[in-house]
Amino acid sequence: MRLISATLAVCVLAAPAMAQSRADREAVRQLNNPVVQEGAVAMLGALAGIVLDTRVGPIARYADPGEGIRPDDTLRSLVRREDPRFEARLREDARRAVAVVGITANDALTMSDEITRTASRLRAALAPLRPLTARDDEDY
Repeated sequence: MRLISATLAVCVLAAPAMAQSRADREAVRQLNNPVVQEGAVAMLGALAGIVLDTRVGPIARYADPGEGIRPDDTLRSLVRREDPRFEARLREDARRAVAVVGITANDALTMSDEITRTASRLRAALAPLRPLTARDDEDY
């Protein structure tokens, strides 16, 4: 009966950790899903668009006249004059960045699993030394 109670207690205590691990795995799986990646790229594009639509024309008089800032300019219009393809490049870079995040998250999760296995092996290897450490503590 005690064994069943102890097993039940361990399961109850381990459930949040297992759930978190499942949640982590699901998040990583989603990060590697092309549809989710496209959604993330779209969100990044929308956020960048908000910033790029910032009007900078009102401070044109404080800029170097050689900069050519016009009264109705936005950050987007300034950047577009220098690089007509910057928005396409921004989207390509965002797509690559989101893909790298998915790959990196997967690798980190795999490494976390490996570190957990290593820690378990270390605990098992050090377990025989526990009685010695307890005796040493009693001497002090």
